Amino acid sequence: MADKPDEKPAATVEQKPVVQSELIPSQADRVSGIGSLGAPFIYTDWIGSHGHNAGVATFTLEALRYMSVGDQTIRDRVVVAHLRMPLHTMIALKHSIEQVELMLKPPASEEKN
Repeated sequence: MADKPDEKPAATVEQKPVVQSELIPSQADRVSGIGSLGAPFIYTDWIGSHGHNAGVATFTLEALRYMSVGDQTIRDRVVVAHLRMPLHTMIALKHSIEQVELMLKPPASEEKN
């Protein structure tokens, strides 16, 4: 620097230590964080169709879209997912849905009639 009086010293940037915010599990028989990374979150407004074929339950999930066209707002439906599952998985899904329904019920009143 003494030989170049017009040169300014390089700016130093304070480096903060990296704090780990997530741990990715990698244990046998557990949900894999890496394998789950690209799993979609699916929102559905409607089950458009359902059925079964050769022991596989099928459900077509749909969502509503609202769009401005000119001075009007129009709505249409789009398929967001095709669910396919063996019947034992459908029964497990049904059980899970029933459990959520129980959670949504208000607690019984302690008042007597």
